[in-house]
Amino acid sequence: MQTGLACFTFLLLWTQTVAGRTYYVTKSGKDTNAGTSETSAWLTVQKAANSATPGSTVYIGPGTYYETVTVNVQGNARDGLITFASLIFDKPAVISGKQAKTESADGTMNIIFIQEKSYLRFVNLELTDLKAVECSGVRITGAGTNVELRGLHIHDIRGGGQSGGAMPITVYNKDQTASRRQVIVDSCILHDCEPAWSEALTFNGNIEDFQVTNNKVYNMNNIGIDFIGGESFLGALGVRNGLCAYNLVWNIHSVYDSSSAGIYVDGASNVTIESNEVHHSDMGIEVGAENKGRVASKMTVRNNYLHHNDKYGLAFGGYDSQRGQVTNSLFINNRLEQNDVRLTGGGEISISFASGNVVYGNTIRPNSQNVILLASQEGGLNNQFDYQKYYPNGQGATKESLIFFWGNTEYDGLTSFQQNTKQEMHAELGVSKRAFGRKRFFL
Repeated sequence: MQTGLACFTFLLLWTQTVAGRTYYVTKSGKDTNAGTSETSAWLTVQKAANSATPGSTVYIGPGTYYETVTVNVQGNARDGLITFASLIFDKPAVISGKQAKTESADGTMNIIFIQEKSYLRFVNLELTDLKAVECSGVRITGAGTNVELRGLHIHDIRGGGQSGGAMPITVYNKDQTASRRQVIVDSCILHDCEPAWSEALTFNGNIEDFQVTNNKVYNMNNIGIDFIGGESFLGALGVRNGLCAYNLVWNIHSVYDSSSAGIYVDGASNVTIESNEVHHSDMGIEVGAENKGRVASKMTVRNNYLHHNDKYGLAFGGYDSQRGQVTNSLFINNRLEQNDVRLTGGGEISISFASGNVVYGNTIRPNSQNVILLASQEGGLNNQFDYQKYYPNGQGATKESLIFFWGNTEYDGLTSFQQNTKQEMHAELGVSKRAFGRKRFFL
């Protein structure tokens, strides 16, 4: 994790001088004031969200603001973003939904609601205490560009149900003529929410050129981070061309099927998922496609650390023979360790309906069952496996202790798997129990 670099970048963003006017919101202010100094500050964040000008910065003083905010202003390419930030860095302003009564324009409840707006930045704010069947800490909808969420602390968004979800951050766009672009979610802490049946941090629909980096996501009752394409209510265009990196995700457990991945792709394309850590969740990383005719393709999943999850560390493939495929994707240089904690026999890697994918150069330390792979007969065999490095589990364990389920056949031992499938012809065996050094594989 690039913690030091992320903190430095975050502090730089918070302290930098932004061209344009400066506005203030404090607990002692009045919305009839000019808002241009601490002594003439506004009282509500909503007043600032109605009045701030392009390129300006809104500083929000310490304290708890009991309101839900609809952003009615935006910056532009010439004058710059409008920034909303805490006045005092180590005393973040709190915006609480505890007294929320007014729905946003789309009929959901949200602490911050952004619809078809661009050039906005939110920095170092705490959002909490919202309860509704469908609600979000931050909800971004419609087309637009350049919205940044940095250093937000979002928690206790609760009350989600089967017809919605209580989610920290949601980004949706059903506009098929204009995309939502350049969304950045960086250095945020998201925890103790109830997103089921939806997801905690989710991008869904016509969204491209995004960045989800350096976040911590934990204690959720469904999927942690999700990138979606193909859901009918949001149109044919799906999430694409983005980066998900250096995130730490843990304790992600579905309340209805115990199959939530810490990081999940559902029908998105050309997303790089790298250098994340997912542990103690239902599953580590899953790349799938749940909707009929949808293909998740050109994914790169590399350099992630996936360990001590209840089921698989890594899974990829379509939902079933009638819904979705995963194709032409790379799964390289990941580290998988002690997954399938529940000893289901599923092993470290699972493949369903997928073809033309490459799984190279991963380091794998299985649990005591030594099950490596479960590849389905119907749709999981047309993929390439090679150059993995294996560390068999148990005293006296060798490469022949490893187990591979390839279609309808169980291969006991790496040699048998190699000879019968022609896969893993350049696999290596680790020697030192705790030595993680290995030759990197580059494409």
